[in-house]
Amino acid sequence: MVTGSGRSWMGPTGGRPDESRGTTWWWTPPRGRLVLQIVAALLAGAGAFVLAAVVCSAARDRVPAVVLGVLLLAVVFGVARLAGIMYALPVGVVVIQAFDWYFLPPLRELNAATVLLLCLFLVMSVTVGAVTIEAGRRTAEAEKERSDLADTQASLRRLAMLVAAAEPPDALFAAVTREVSRHFGNDTARMIRFEADGTATLVASEGTTGPHVRVGELWTGYPPTGLTSTVLRTGRATRIDDYSKIPGGERYLREGLRAAVGMPVHVDRRVWGLIAIGSTEGPLPSDTERRLTDFTDLVATAVANAQGRAELMTSRARLVTASDDARRRIERDLHDGAQQRLVSLALGLRSVATEPTASEEVRAEVEQIATELVEVIDELREISRGIHPAVLSESGLRPALRALARRSAVPVELDAAIDGRLPEPVEVAAYYVVSETLTNAAKYANATLVEVKAEVAEGRLRLSVRDDGVGGADPALGSGLVGLKDRLDALGGTFTVRSPADGGTTVSCTLPISVPDHNG
Repeated sequence: MVTGSGRSWMGPTGGRPDESRGTTWWWTPPRGRLVLQIVAALLAGAGAFVLAAVVCSAARDRVPAVVLGVLLLAVVFGVARLAGIMYALPVGVVVIQAFDWYFLPPLRELNAATVLLLCLFLVMSVTVGAVTIEAGRRTAEAEKERSDLADTQASLRRLAMLVAAAEPPDALFAAVTREVSRHFGNDTARMIRFEADGTATLVASEGTTGPHVRVGELWTGYPPTGLTSTVLRTGRATRIDDYSKIPGGERYLREGLRAAVGMPVHVDRRVWGLIAIGSTEGPLPSDTERRLTDFTDLVATAVANAQGRAELMTSRARLVTASDDARRRIERDLHDGAQQRLVSLALGLRSVATEPTASEEVRAEVEQIATELVEVIDELREISRGIHPAVLSESGLRPALRALARRSAVPVELDAAIDGRLPEPVEVAAYYVVSETLTNAAKYANATLVEVKAEVAEGRLRLSVRDDGVGGADPALGSGLVGLKDRLDALGGTFTVRSPADGGTTVSCTLPISVPDHNG
């Protein structure tokens, strides 16, 4: 049987095995059971008093006191043997009291007034006992609810810490599913994500009951009226109380699953997926959907945060790529346009200077202008190289780093263990890191040597630039290091600076070789 329900706030009921299936007095903690046993013993004593009073009154003139006393003691011993001393003690006390009433002077008569008093005593005892039992049951329920609420809040706190720490989605999904399985005490718990093409993917699983699909694989073969199909179609909580009553449920029954509940996860007003829990015993408690809500809400928040971070990273990477494209176009325009024209002008001037008809004064002046033009061309070439190095586009990172080392004003020891080309955004970012740190080492650090190491390992480019200068560099003061950190952050990399006073400066960074999709 499949039913749907709307989403609602989760109340203060948690779950451990069997407790969630209904709260009754025999599931109370040990202290509660002791109170109930004491009340039951007192009720047994009250009933025994009434019964003993009737027996003693009727037997007073017919049975010798010794015989009746032995019989009553046998009854007390029997109660102790069968029910324990807790019940035998009140029964023994009231039996002695009844025996005293009717066999030891002053004797009492069993008349209408006495019977009425005994009945009132019995009713009062039963009433007090019932009230005590009900109070104990409600106290036990309140204690259980407080305990379950504390357990729920502890689970949510643990998961919220993972969300705040920006844990990878896979790790967070596994943690949520594990907490759900532990908290509800069910045989299986799964998290399923709906894809854009209408398929479903198992993103986390806890427990071994039910169809076995590995995490990351498509969740296929589910019944057309099962949890996955119904949640995807309706976007509402769904339960199956008996898999034998739905078409296609045989697959679940063969693996021992009898019932299940699925709660949708809504992200940006669409059904992102669901959390499902299953049972091998039978229908799950009616409040399961309500109790699952806090967990699905937390997952929705985590997914929304992760999507927001991914979109921000993609946007930042797109901006970096657009900036690099603009730099490349400017460098190309300078090289193919202004630089070439200036070179042509310089050549033309030198040609004029060699004309036989030109005077020595004119030749000297023209030669001076040509020399200055060559200097302008060199300056323009340096500017162009700073905007976007042509050698990086043409030959890759390793030759570009060698060119930087050759041009550096400070001696450089270069160890570049890089084979082949890397993604262009990675090469550009690494180039600018080395270029900026070499410039800083020459301008501010008074360094005599800079060590540059670059290697590709475990799918990441690791780069380190260390100088032996005065140290004390602070990226927060507005140096070019701030822009470098922003660039690497946009590509999913890391950037750290260690610069103790008089201890030199070390810039370390890593960049993933697989960069975000910049095309959106």
